[in-house]
Amino acid sequence: MLSRLRTASYTGHVLAAPPCRFSRAPRVSHRKGRCRTNSNREGTDADATAPQQQQQQQQQQLQQLVEPELDASKRRQLEDELRDPNNFLEYLLPRPLRLAFFGFSAASTFVAALISAAKLIQEPALQAAEGGGAQNLVINLVGLLVFAGLFYADQAAGEARVEQRRQLRQAQIRSGDREVLLDEQGQKVSRLREVDDDWIARRLERWGKRDGMPFLGPSKAAIVQQLVQQRQPRLAVEVGTMAGYSAIKIAQVLPPGGRLVSIEKDVSWLLVAKRFLWQASQGQNNKQRQTPLGSMVDVWWGDACSKLPEVAAKFGRPIDFLLLDGTPKETLAYLQAAEPHLAPGAVVLADNAGVFAEGGMKPYLQYVRSSSSYSSRYIAAPLEWQDNVKDGMEVSTKL
Repeated sequence: MLSRLRTASYTGHVLAAPPCRFSRAPRVSHRKGRCRTNSNREGTDADATAPQQQQQQQQQQLQQLVEPELDASKRRQLEDELRDPNNFLEYLLPRPLRLAFFGFSAASTFVAALISAAKLIQEPALQAAEGGGAQNLVINLVGLLVFAGLFYADQAAGEARVEQRRQLRQAQIRSGDREVLLDEQGQKVSRLREVDDDWIARRLERWGKRDGMPFLGPSKAAIVQQLVQQRQPRLAVEVGTMAGYSAIKIAQVLPPGGRLVSIEKDVSWLLVAKRFLWQASQGQNNKQRQTPLGSMVDVWWGDACSKLPEVAAKFGRPIDFLLLDGTPKETLAYLQAAEPHLAPGAVVLADNAGVFAEGGMKPYLQYVRSSSSYSSRYIAAPLEWQDNVKDGMEVSTKL
């Protein structure tokens, strides 16, 4: 990592979609050369291909990741201020109730103004003598303007909020956080994808790109996953957990029974990583795994130089894979602390071997490249979130 930040700021808003029911395309079964659909219709080959063509059309519609304009009733359903109020006043007085009050008040003042005007026209002398006719008319007209203005302003705010939510849903569709489905009437509707490891990884990537966070990034994460898949480690160790992005990526490709220990010395980042790893353990992806992703990762707090020897002792086996992604100038110290506990053929991967080659990483690179205990090579990769900056990772294999 380029630096070890001590504070993190992550903001996100999850918009709940209204409940809806979904149905699949008509089921097609083949029996004795005939095609039978759920409607029990049998016929020629042309009739048999009709459901298939319909299913293909539905699949093409699903690929169009643009949410259609919803009709007025569905748009109003999305404006659920009791569930998602902007402030405490909207919680006590939701927009439908406010609009009913403003509309009724405007209608009442309008009727009162008509009555006052009619009395002035029919009995001007009497109204002038009483002295209240013109005054009542003015008061009712002012009330009409006020309540009508409040009604239309609140209604416009509601439409603006619905439009803002529509744009948010479309952005979620483009980013992959929301999926488009067909309902029972064949209309396209959308819903948020369930939270799982892929969902959390995408969120962390957007956070990293937006704020320049020193996570591995997709390019380097792909290199790490490839090396893990090749080595198939039973015990993997990471130095520098931060938000848990690289831990999630490693855990996704660990073999059955594999274990990852991630060491973080900043307690604030430790708590952040534990939260994201718990979220990454949700969803159908993890239900299909023998072990949920979060249960494959242990996040330890402390200095890596003192914790690395404890890892092998606790699990009773040597380290098969080691990712060094902590402070660059301490990388050599991390390796030397782990060296007695590395298995033969263990893969040691050090990040930022390009941008810090002449800085904090120089002692480490000289050590692994000149040592007879390692076979070392350099893999070029762009710096996270900056494709125009050359960086790389040093891959060393324990001989």
